[in-house]
Amino acid sequence: MVFEMKKSELYVMVFNILAIVSFSGCFDPEDCPDRFHVPAEIIPYEREYHIGDTIKFISKFERHVHELQTDRKYDMNNMVWNPNGGIWFLDTIGYSKVSDHFQLILPANYHEYNSSEGYSVLEGQYEFRKDTYLLEFIIIPKRIGNYYFEHSCGIGPNHGDVDFPGKCKRNGYDVIVDMNSGQDGNIDILKSSKDSLYNTWVLGDPKRNFYDRGGFCFRIIP
Repeated sequence: MVFEMKKSELYVMVFNILAIVSFSGCFDPEDCPDRFHVPAEIIPYEREYHIGDTIKFISKFERHVHELQTDRKYDMNNMVWNPNGGIWFLDTIGYSKVSDHFQLILPANYHEYNSSEGYSVLEGQYEFRKDTYLLEFIIIPKRIGNYYFEHSCGIGPNHGDVDFPGKCKRNGYDVIVDMNSGQDGNIDILKSSKDSLYNTWVLGDPKRNFYDRGGFCFRIIP
């Protein structure tokens, strides 16, 4: 029980670092924007892929970004977005290194960060061009197994530096990533994970811990 608690605490810490989410001020007024909505997509959207298949990730949205609480769009012209994520190998306990399982074809503004603990994350920035934010890259599977792809996002570099027309003073914000236009993301694959952090903690609040953070599960076969 003690081990599980410590492991869960570590996961939550890493999860929050990946998401780079800001604090959300308590009792935010309803007319204050604090939950921005950005799209992302896995192409093709499948449950199973083969070793050597090309899997493309793309997240593209124009500078007027939809905010969920006010249901309005805000001009985020030339804002710094901080996309980040990981691809976790579900058939083991703990974390994994993305490039051990996938060949990565990444743009110059996105890279794999290798931690001293032996796992890796993907992080960088969106490209801003012609009033549009864009991030796209390719992963090519190298090993069979079950995987959990996660794409989170934040607005940076620091909360106090963020400014845009209509922003409330001292108001926090979250970035909600809508992966694959509301499809279920094969979330049931998490049940097969050997790690309780995935088969219990994430599934304990799937909206917050999976769907709002751009979750997508899939299986690699020969």
